[in-house]
Amino acid sequence: MSQRFDVVVVGAGPGGATAAFELGEAGKRVVVLERGHLPRYKACGGGLSLGLLQQFPFPFDPVVESSVRSITYSFRSRSVRFELPPGQICMVMRDKFDAYLLDHARAEVRQGVLVSRVRELADRVIVESDGMPSLEADYVIGADGASSVVARDLGLRRGKRVAAAIEAEAPVPPEVFGRYAQAPVFIFGRIRAGYLWIFPKATHLSVGIGAYRPRPGQMQTVLKQVMAEYGISLEGVPLHGHPLPVYLGRERIATGRGLLVGDAAGLVDPLTGEGIRYAVKSGRLAARCIVEDHAAEYQARIQRGIGRGHALGLLLAQLFYRLPILCYALGVRNPLATSAFLDLLSDRVEYPEVVASVFSSLPFYLMTEILAGMAGALGRKEVRDRIRSAVYGEYV
Repeated sequence: MSQRFDVVVVGAGPGGATAAFELGEAGKRVVVLERGHLPRYKACGGGLSLGLLQQFPFPFDPVVESSVRSITYSFRSRSVRFELPPGQICMVMRDKFDAYLLDHARAEVRQGVLVSRVRELADRVIVESDGMPSLEADYVIGADGASSVVARDLGLRRGKRVAAAIEAEAPVPPEVFGRYAQAPVFIFGRIRAGYLWIFPKATHLSVGIGAYRPRPGQMQTVLKQVMAEYGISLEGVPLHGHPLPVYLGRERIATGRGLLVGDAAGLVDPLTGEGIRYAVKSGRLAARCIVEDHAAEYQARIQRGIGRGHALGLLLAQLFYRLPILCYALGVRNPLATSAFLDLLSDRVEYPEVVASVFSSLPFYLMTEILAGMAGALGRKEVRDRIRSAVYGEYV
């Protein structure tokens, strides 16, 4: 005999947990189905803005692993480091973060449940699981990742594009950990159409690599080689691979009663690979559409709020990977561009504003560097530093 709910959420990641929280606050009867047992490991860099977390009515201090005080960008033999204002970026582990977020949702949570089939009828959806009674609901939210069963059974995301990533949780000696504590590193120019990263957690380093269309075995080899150069041995450390789905705005991500969020909808940033923020945003938007009884508008709202920005992000990614030296010199090294991307991560702006800010800042950046360079060449280092500090503020 089936059980009835207002909404079935499949998947307990940030998108599913956010949707469950918002729906529960609105008085909906919600059940969350998770194939694993929380807390469970999820491969993810785990970097996100404190501004995003402040949108929730409860603190996340118990699951913040570390705060970020600087960011280093490396391109081949060059590198540049930016100091960040306090309270901007933090690091989390997804096992703790997901479980903590779901703990605050007014929803029934069923763990160890493998959803086998989802059917949509005119007046309800039916969700079937192996060895358990079927569930009926007005709506189903697919938050079950890039290989979503909900998407498959509802005929969604047929034309999806997917990149790939590999991550490892690396234990390192104290002297190596101290080098990267509160100071993540982004490494470009070592793999085509991709990058590597070193993210500090409370007691270890999360390292990884992501790329579009890598050759078989290439990412594993490059990851181990580059991390060894940075003093991080991956000998005997498990490597976790996972897809990075990219939403192109052409594929359907919703039906009348089924809505995809997060990775299931392909809402991963095509330039940075960031996924948590878009999972939270889409989970909140899906819940709002259901509460307002406007589920049919979900796809259009996603396209307006996220899809158009993703299209610009994809163009920026293509530009960067085709002209990496130029983009590194004029974009990555530009502190004003870093400021714009921090605003993006904090959900204060979207890609159109970032693109406008980056390009409009170029004349100021070039003039500043010319004047600072002249002062440095004349031996006036204090003048050079004052020039750069006056323009870049806290980022130098």
